[in-house]
Amino acid sequence: MPNHKTTKHPSLQALGLSIRAYREEAGYSQESFARRAGLDRSYYGAVERGAFNVTFETLVKIAVGLGVGLDDLSTRADRKARELRREEAATSVYPRAR
Repeated sequence: MPNHKTTKHPSLQALGLSIRAYREEAGYSQESFARRAGLDRSYYGAVERGAFNVTFETLVKIAVGLGVGLDDLSTRADRKARELRREEAATSVYPRAR
């Protein structure tokens, strides 16, 4: 059975990086934002690392806490995922087929 705490799907990693960018732009620490969103700080940190497949309810809490729409989170995460795939392909000896 895979270790869910260390398994990072690229899409979840991109979502977490996007959420982190919004949080940092808003000037919150992880701890203060987790409190604002009503989430446990360690759980929220794992979300930012892309370690968890978050629920829709959690995404809503995060979006509301950040003052952005779910579409904004999704769009930014999609752009980040594309960026990560390009970086991976550029550094990989065997690029993934598209």
